[in-house]
Amino acid sequence: MLKAQLGHVTLYADNPDLLGAFYRELFGMEIVGRAASGSSIFLGGRPQEENHEVAFIHNRKAAHLGLKVDSPAELLAYYQEIKARGINMGPLMNHGFALSLFFQDPEENVIEIYWPTGREDFAPPVFTPLDLEGQTEESLRRLVAEMPSPAR
Repeated sequence: MLKAQLGHVTLYADNPDLLGAFYRELFGMEIVGRAASGSSIFLGGRPQEENHEVAFIHNRKAAHLGLKVDSPAELLAYYQEIKARGINMGPLMNHGFALSLFFQDPEENVIEIYWPTGREDFAPPVFTPLDLEGQTEESLRRLVAEMPSPAR
């Protein structure tokens, strides 16, 4: 049986900066990234363990539950399982710090399954399409190792 663990929650916010300040001040979370446009903010309390644990984003369709897997092999296994079940898959993304796939549960809540790449030079994340068809654990590890650091 496949197993994923809770990694992060991304919630809609009218004002991501206001919510970010609230969570930072009340819960001691650190702001670990933000979009230059102000449309999203990423927070964490364990930045050495998780890129972010909570995100606030000004886009209702981007709200989601992030479930983490331990390896590219597990990400590929979920990809195959979701396809086998006939579940409509959303975007497959290379965020730099994570490789992920998105889909909806039966009530249309968005779920992200992701593998953290260890590339913390990508904060905030990038949004590059990812093709998982025909990939192997080794090819995904190579893809991550060969990604150039983003120009910030």
